Amino acid sequence: MIEEIEENTHLIDCEIDCRFGRKQLQEVQFENCRFLLNDYSQMEFLDIIFKKCDLSNFNFSKSIFYRCKFQACKLIGSQFIGSTLKDIYWQDCFMNYAVFSDSILKQVCFEDSQLKEVFFQSVSFNKVDFLKCNLQLADFTESKLNGLDFSTSDFIDIRLTPNLAKGMSIRFDQAASIAATLGVIIKD
Repeated sequence: MIEEIEENTHLIDCEIDCRFGRKQLQEVQFENCRFLLNDYSQMEFLDIIFKKCDLSNFNFSKSIFYRCKFQACKLIGSQFIGSTLKDIYWQDCFMNYAVFSDSILKQVCFEDSQLKEVFFQSVSFNKVDFLKCNLQLADFTESKLNGLDFSTSDFIDIRLTPNLAKGMSIRFDQAASIAATLGVIIKD
């Protein structure tokens, strides 16, 4: 039971259930665990490590994450709407269709992760890195992209608000798709 988990615990190959809900988890490592409940909205996750966990279609809306790591996790379609994420590291995660809209991301790193069609609408970004990620059709509309560097990541098309794209970094080969969103026609 999630209510019985103590700090400084490393859980491996466990099934995690929840009866009454819990508002905070702190200093726990979940490795290859299966969660029987998928609604963790309005919770606080402090110093948590998720390793090889399937968190697909989970609801983390209006939650707070501080100093957490997600390694080799599946989060397909998971929702982080209106959440605050600070000092978070995502590595080798499969996160297609996840939703971070209306969230605050500060000192967050996505590395070697699949982020196809992820929603980052109206997100506040501060020191966020996308390193070697697949961002195909990711949606950054209504988000200021100043300071974001997409040059090590891959996309053929992403969605953004043109007047909020100033200051983002991309590779030369990515420029054509960005130019197309601005209505620019590129000819040979």
